[in-house]
Amino acid sequence: MSDTDFPADLLELQRRWFTAEADWAADPTEDKRSAFVAVGGELHSHPYWAGAENRHKAAMKLKQAARPDIAQEPAA
Repeated sequence: MSDTDFPADLLELQRRWFTAEADWAADPTEDKRSAFVAVGGELHSHPYWAGAENRHKAAMKLKQAARPDIAQEPAA
């Protein structure tokens, strides 16, 4: 499995993680923290990671692919 072929649900989970992180930063309540932790748990336990050749490298590429402000920039 390639470290750059991400399933759509994994990309969506990463986007939800970014949103939960921003929500918690803007409103540091226990509810927002719990939501952030829950999404992080889903992201961490996604079945994709079982077949990733290099989990750290794949996670960095996933974050880049899922960030709207980064994903739209042309490659250097």
